[in-house]
Parts: sequence; structure tokens; C-alpha cells
Amino acid sequence: MNTLMSLLFRIDRSRSKAFSLVESLIALLILSIGILAIAGVPIMTSKLALHAAQRDQAMFLAVQALDFLEAQKYNVAIVASQDVVGDYTRRFDKPNFATVSSDQYKATVTVSWRSVSGQSSLTLERPLSKFSSETREE
Repeated sequence: MNTLMSLLFRIDRSRSKAFSLVESLIALLILSIGILAIAGVPIMTSKLALHAAQRDQAMFLAVQALDFLEAQKYNVAIVASQDVVGDYTRRFDKPNFATVSSDQYKATVTVSWRSVSGQSSLTLERPLSKFSSETREE
């Protein structure tokens, strides 16, 4: 019986070493995938931070243009205008008050730029009042 048991549980040393090598290679593969995933985190964080900064700058430019349009007299029509500020293209329009109803009298600004994730744009709209230019101090 001991002979049978020893034959059944006899371990071939060369097979044991080969099996350990396969286990080691699989463990190394899993470890390298995990390390690559962890290495990608700073890259993605940097891209997201850059995108947030670009969007913040675009928002600033859009609000600046809306303030400019609101400061203009109501009877001055700025039908369409476009300017380039750094990497940003800003388009805005303000209809003539006489040509639209008061509930449709609004300024629209679109800022577009090339970001890390491709072309991006931001559009803001603000309703305007006929008297908005008269409320500012000169």
C-alpha cells in the first residue's frame, strides 16, 4: 500500500519547477497590468486639470463678452462678431431691440477652443433689458 501511495503522490521535480515558472509568469503579468493602470492615473489627472483650466478661461471670456454686450445701448445692434483671444475663438451677437420682442432680446456668446480631448465649445445666453446700459455708472 505504501508503494501505491508513494507512486500516486510522487512529485516529478522537473514538472514542479515548470509549474512554478508558469505561476510566476501569470503573477508577473497581473502585476504589470496593475502597475500600468496605476501609471495612467497621473496622466488622466493632468488632462482633466488642463481641461478644467481651459473651460474656466472660456467661461471668463464668455462672461466678459456678455458684460460688454449688456453695456451697449439697446438700439445699437451688434449682429455678429468674432474675435480670437489666444487659443480661443469668441463669437457673439446681440440683436437690435427694435427687430425682436422684449422676451427674445438676448445676447449669445460662443467660445470654442482646441482642448486635449479635441474641439470644445461653450455657449452662454443672457436676457437683456432695454435699460441695461442706463443702469451702469459712467
